[in-house]
Amino acid sequence: MQPLGELLIGIGRITQHDLTVALDFQKQHGGRIGQALVKLGSCSEEDILPLVAEQWELPRLSDWLHENKLPIDVEELNLLGLESEWWQAQAVFPLGFRNERFWVVMGDVFDEFVLDIIQRRVKQPVCPVLVSTHELRQLLLLFDKKELGVNDYDTDSLQDLASGAPIVQYVNDTIQRALDARASDIHFETYRGVFRVRFRVDGVLHEVDRPGPGMQAPIISRIKLMAKLDISEKRLPQDGRIRIRLSGISLDLRVATTPCVMGEDVVMRLLVSEEGVNQLSDLGLHHDHQQLVQKMLQQSNGIILVTGPTGSGKSTTLYTFLQHLFSDERKIITVEDPVEYQISGITQIQVNAEIGLTFASILRSVLRQDPDIVLIGEIRDRETAEIAVQAALTGHLVLSTLHTNDAPGAFVRLMDMGIPAYLLASSIVGVLGQRLVRKVCPHCSAPDDNALEQANALGWAEISQQWGALINHQIQFKQGAGCPECMGSGYRSRRPIFEMLFTDEAIRHNLSVAPDRLKAELTQKGMRSLQQDGFLFAASGQTTIDEVLRVAG
Repeated sequence: MQPLGELLIGIGRITQHDLTVALDFQKQHGGRIGQALVKLGSCSEEDILPLVAEQWELPRLSDWLHENKLPIDVEELNLLGLESEWWQAQAVFPLGFRNERFWVVMGDVFDEFVLDIIQRRVKQPVCPVLVSTHELRQLLLLFDKKELGVNDYDTDSLQDLASGAPIVQYVNDTIQRALDARASDIHFETYRGVFRVRFRVDGVLHEVDRPGPGMQAPIISRIKLMAKLDISEKRLPQDGRIRIRLSGISLDLRVATTPCVMGEDVVMRLLVSEEGVNQLSDLGLHHDHQQLVQKMLQQSNGIILVTGPTGSGKSTTLYTFLQHLFSDERKIITVEDPVEYQISGITQIQVNAEIGLTFASILRSVLRQDPDIVLIGEIRDRETAEIAVQAALTGHLVLSTLHTNDAPGAFVRLMDMGIPAYLLASSIVGVLGQRLVRKVCPHCSAPDDNALEQANALGWAEISQQWGALINHQIQFKQGAGCPECMGSGYRSRRPIFEMLFTDEAIRHNLSVAPDRLKAELTQKGMRSLQQDGFLFAASGQTTIDEVLRVAG
């Protein structure tokens, strides 16, 4: 029989180096080679379990449950005269008799000692069932009849619990599950005696677990330890960062804790280091928008702004612009908070407000470093805005983001910060408004015969007449029925929709004379709104009308 490590190498899940390191780890710490690979972050349980199931012809719990049901009440389980604590200590859960066999879920299906004990009790064949760590923990929770309160731990006890194997394994398993689900954030939340875990997938939150109130304090303390935060401080918000390797992928996690009435909430933002940046074509722009973007990026100086709320993909768009602009003949400096993705050949600076290293203070120094292009993570205040305008007027190309609802609103926001309209007119090259809409799941998509009527009621006829030529193929509205691949939502992954303006002479004149009428004039000139751009993508089957309305109103 081919060893598990060689099978994993054969399907490209690990490298020979990963296997060598895992074998050394196994010699030092014991355990199975699969456990070593998961602990070292070389692969995930979901990479290993199908191979083990096929090798040893063992059923997985999900397959077993298709034909059988668990008892509704744990009291109905046949514990064979063994205490529930014994089953928990051995990481085994009894499923019961089926077809003259006794079935058990096991964390280690090769544990002959445990199998022998159960065999002596039942006097019938014992069949192990493969299970993931998360599934096993959910089953073992059925034994727990006592829940500890949130405040039942002192600091020393919390540190011990947070460093213990069960909590460490649970947190790592939750992060792994979030990675497998393509989640962007993990939310640990508590309210009215409920402690739950939710993943934000494609911009929408999904509840995935309820560990129980007794696990709240140890889990949050474990996350704090990983992020090098103070576990004894529960009254003030804290921010930190975790670097971890799972399934062969390096992850950066931004951690934010918030005190609330029932304890503390934690949100972890997942940043995949290997994700890198995209090519300009990967943004999926319509042809007219792509031409506008290329025209903006050809400018040697000025400000290009990307606007939208938090989580609308602004940073990804800016990184894509940097990738397009990068060359050995240009010096590019970025000032970010935080530096989300590291790019070779570009000078990236991390803001640290605690020591006075703010956007404004860094930018003063950066302009003396003779850059050609400067990326400012976000324009937050008047001082940063003034330096950005100064840089643009002195021959630099400045890329930045701004929190506004639409592209024309960028001018109003900057004027509210105290920047005169005439300076904005002469320094801003272009503005992109951006949102992310969920894409129809390709695994369960089907034509939506009712969408055209809905679209017509929302002005589709005018949109089609003006921009219908931008759709490269036949108009076909689609919707997703919901399947395991999309967690039943009918959507899988996201794409951006845009509205954009290029500041030509007419816009500069209007901005200087009557900035309050700019948006109406841009609409008259044919600027496509976010909603209209989204409708075009819906008509090409990439998203739905309902999703565009949810995101763009």
